[in-house]
Amino acid sequence: MAKRFFIGLVLLIPTLVLALPGDRGEPIKIIADNALINEKQNRAKYSGAVVVTQGTLKIEGDLVNLKTNENGEVETVVARGKPALFENLRKRTDKKSVKGKAEKIYYTYETDRVVLTGDAVITSEESAFSGSEIIYDLDSGRVIASGNNSQRVNMTMQPKNK
Repeated sequence: MAKRFFIGLVLLIPTLVLALPGDRGEPIKIIADNALINEKQNRAKYSGAVVVTQGTLKIEGDLVNLKTNENGEVETVVARGKPALFENLRKRTDKKSVKGKAEKIYYTYETDRVVLTGDAVITSEESAFSGSEIIYDLDSGRVIASGNNSQRVNMTMQPKNK
């Protein structure tokens, strides 16, 4: 049984989270009720139903913090909410996006890694993966999930239609 679960997990992971390569070249758009920008510290804080989009990548939260480098390029996006949301297409032909939700979503542009913490859930097609923390790499599709005493790692996979 455990072997079948592991094989199913391995088959699901590569299809779970591969970002579109063209997303990086798209402009970053931010919609919020309020913004506080500190150019000297290369930081921005947005609040009130914040939506950050770049191509097919979408991050939403009640509060979003952005950190930029000296060139004004975004390095990290941290979204907090009840829940904060994440969405991304793996490829343009997909009918549904990969979706994630958690209390906190931390996205790093340099590593293309997303960390979801606090009641974290990722769904792809009809399958779901949950735990207290989920880390995945958009480049490789590698997923690492962690549980704790109150929330164990859970995965539900739907059978493929023949």
